Amino acid sequence: MRYHLLLTLFITMLAISCGKESFDNATTTDIKSGSYATMLTIGNRLYVVSKTQLTTYDVNIPASPVQLDRKDVGFDIESLFYHEGLLLIGSANNMYIYRIDHLGIPVRESANEYSQLIDPQMCTRDPIVARGSIAYVTLSTALQECSWNRFVNELRIYDISDIQNVKQLNVIGMSNPRGLGLGKNHLFVCDEFDGLVVFNIDNPLQPRKVKNFTGYKGHDLIVNGNVLVVVSDTALYQYDITDETNIKPLSVIYL
Repeated sequence: MRYHLLLTLFITMLAISCGKESFDNATTTDIKSGSYATMLTIGNRLYVVSKTQLTTYDVNIPASPVQLDRKDVGFDIESLFYHEGLLLIGSANNMYIYRIDHLGIPVRESANEYSQLIDPQMCTRDPIVARGSIAYVTLSTALQECSWNRFVNELRIYDISDIQNVKQLNVIGMSNPRGLGLGKNHLFVCDEFDGLVVFNIDNPLQPRKVKNFTGYKGHDLIVNGNVLVVVSDTALYQYDITDETNIKPLSVIYL
């Protein structure tokens, strides 16, 4: 979609001067991406997910990428997030966790089903972000695309300290959550109906809603230092989050 392409362009512009000449997964900490990203560059490795597969490229020579690995993941893959040497991959019904080995090749560690009660045909959208041992996932049904009488619209919190035994810790109901991102002490969640929702996560297991910015449909976002960029269907919204308890709008760029 247009807003995802625009956010990808924004991220690419941020990363132009940040390339590395070799793969060093151990020291890679600052990977900027929207939570709906389907490709990530880590060192000289490019990871790309399609609807069913994860492909790894060597991009040491950017003009001549070389495919190193391709593997089947599952179905309806929707998002890719890097976290402390891991790739967290979101699909319509599962969170897949891959460990990146010393050569930069992903190795599957686990596949974690969101719930046997969630039918993949319900069109859930499930971006993932993580910090430390905690992962945050939004599940939502696309009301305009799915003809179901039961909908799932939730923010879920998972313990990923043991990546082969992931545990759900909490769930918070939302209107229609989409992309999300982490600040210093707050979690930012886009929502189709509620715009931008801000949660305090001083207690990471119990996010507490403290504010929301309405007037637009929030789709995805990226946290870039002290600036938060939110993508809606009509504009890019920038916020100053230097003080996360006093978030200030900076600008609106209409699409």
